[in-house]
Amino acid sequence: MAAAQQPPPGGVVYVDHANHLTPLTLAYHATASRHLTTGRSDVIPPSTTVEIDSVYCPRCLTFCDAASASSGVCQKDNGGCKDCPVCFSPVSISIDENTSDPASTGRLVCHYLCGHCQWSSQECGVTSNADKLLEYTTSDDMDASSEKEAEKQRGIAIAGISSELELCLQQRMQEKNNVGDALMNSITKMWAEREQEEQRRKRMMISTTAPKGDIGSGGQSWSMDILEQSLLEKKKELDSPYTHDKEGSDPATDTIESNDTKDIPKNIPTPQQMAAQMTLTTTTPQSRSDLFPLPVTYRTRVSRRCRAELAEGRTGILIKPKLNPLEGDSSLRAGHGQWWKKDSSAVHVVPRVQLCRHGADPTSQKYASLLKVKNPTLNMIRLRLSGWSIPEEEKEEAPLIDPRELQNVLVDPFTETFVHGRLCAPTTAASLSPTDFFVLDPADDPFLDIGKAQEDDPSEVRDWDAMSTIGALGDGNTSQLRVVATHGDTAWVELVLCNAVSAEEISSSYLAVPLTMQIEVGNGSWEASLIKRRDLPEGEKDLVALNLVTLLR
Repeated sequence: MAAAQQPPPGGVVYVDHANHLTPLTLAYHATASRHLTTGRSDVIPPSTTVEIDSVYCPRCLTFCDAASASSGVCQKDNGGCKDCPVCFSPVSISIDENTSDPASTGRLVCHYLCGHCQWSSQECGVTSNADKLLEYTTSDDMDASSEKEAEKQRGIAIAGISSELELCLQQRMQEKNNVGDALMNSITKMWAEREQEEQRRKRMMISTTAPKGDIGSGGQSWSMDILEQSLLEKKKELDSPYTHDKEGSDPATDTIESNDTKDIPKNIPTPQQMAAQMTLTTTTPQSRSDLFPLPVTYRTRVSRRCRAELAEGRTGILIKPKLNPLEGDSSLRAGHGQWWKKDSSAVHVVPRVQLCRHGADPTSQKYASLLKVKNPTLNMIRLRLSGWSIPEEEKEEAPLIDPRELQNVLVDPFTETFVHGRLCAPTTAASLSPTDFFVLDPADDPFLDIGKAQEDDPSEVRDWDAMSTIGALGDGNTSQLRVVATHGDTAWVELVLCNAVSAEEISSSYLAVPLTMQIEVGNGSWEASLIKRRDLPEGEKDLVALNLVTLLR
C-alpha cells in the first residue's frame, strides 16, 4: 500500500500586477517594468495576452507561420503525418507483399502501418497498388549510372504511390461522410417542404391540426408528431446494429444481460477511438474496419504580452519564440541554447526567495522561519525585506489579498501542488519593521566551481533553530524581520511572527504572511532589470517594491 503523500512544508509565491499569486518559475518581468506578471492561464482576469506566432508538427518538426496553418493539421508531402486510430502512436507508410489477393490488387501493396500495435490501413480499405516499383529493380550486372537512375525513378514512383494512398484515404472518408450529408440534406429538405406546406395552409385557411390516424399512415398533415416520427425513422437508419438485436426491442427500456453479449464483436471501437474518428467523419464507427488513420494536429508556439504594460502604451513582450522549433538545439551548427527571440522569465532577473526552515508553537501562537534570498543576475543587488502594508484609507476598499486567491494557491508547478491559505492578522504584517539593506553579490557560475570543494553555509545559518528562536522570545515581543547572514550571492533572513492567527486556525490551513521586497535601482544595483532610476533628491533611494507571500504550515 502506497504511503499517503505528505503536505508540503510551505513555500513562497509572488504577487503580480493583478494581485494573482504565482510561483517565481511561472512569473515574467517585462523589460524596465516595476512589477511582475504571471504566465498562468487559469487565473481570472488573465495577466497576459497570447498571440500565436507559428505552428509545428510534433512528428516531423516541420513548421510554418500562423497564416499558413489554416487546416490545423500537418500538410507535409503526401498528406502529412498520421497517427494510429487504435493506439494513437505514429504510423508510417509501408510497401509490403500482398498476401490477401495479389491477382486483383497487385503483388505489392502500399498502406499505413503502426509499429506499436501492428494496425494496418488494409483493415479499412485504404491501400494503393505499388507494382510500379517492380519495374525499377536493381541487379548486380547494372553499372553505377544505371543503378543511380533506377534509384531516382524508384523515389519518384514511391512519391506517386504515397499520393495515391492519400487520395484513397480521402475518397474513403468522403464515402463515409456521404451518409451523414444525405441525412442532413434530407432534414433540410423536409423542413423546407414543411414550411411551404404551412404557408399554403395559412393562405387556404386550412387547420393545422392533424386528423386522428394520420400519424404513421403516410399522410402529409403538418404536426409535431409527424415531424418527430420522421426524425426517429431517419435516426434508426444510423443506429448501431449492436445496440439492440432483438426484433421489436426498445432501447429505452430493454437492458442487456451480462451473458447476452456473445453476438457483439470484440473489435468495437472504444469511446476514445470513436471521439477521434468523429473529427474526420459524420458517422459513428461500428468496428475497427471503420477506423481511418488520424492526421497529426499542429502545436502552437505563442508569444505573451503583459496587459499592464500594454495599457500604458508599451509593447510589454514577455516571451517570443523562434519560428524553427529546433533552433537552439545542439543538432544545429550555431545558436545552441538560444531557444527564444526574447525571454523575460522572472527567474533570470528577480531575486529568488525560498523557505529553508520553519517551526510553530500552537500554544503561544508564534511562528519562526528562515528565508533564503539568492541573486540570479551577474550584477550586484541591494535590497531589503519589510512587511506589506497599505494606507488606512484603502484598507476597507482593497484588502491585502483577495480571499479567493488563497483558496487554491499553487506552490509547486512541477508537482502541481495546491494548498489552502489563510491570511495572517493585518496588524501582524503591518508591525514587521524593514530589515537593514543588504547586498547580494553577482551570481556565481557553477561551471567555474567544478572540482572545487563545496562551501558550507555560514555558522549562523547552520545553528539556526526555529523552536530555539521561539523559546527566546518574551511575552512582550512583536513580529520582526532580521538578516541572519550574507554570503556571496545569498542572504538569509529570519521571520518571527507573534499572535499571527488564532489557535483554532493553526492546523486548518497554511498561514499566509504578505511581505515586500524593496530593491534599490541605480548606484550599480539591479542593472539587469534595465529600470531607469527616477529623478529623486540626492541621498534618496529609488526602490522597486515587489510583493510576495510566505506560506507557513
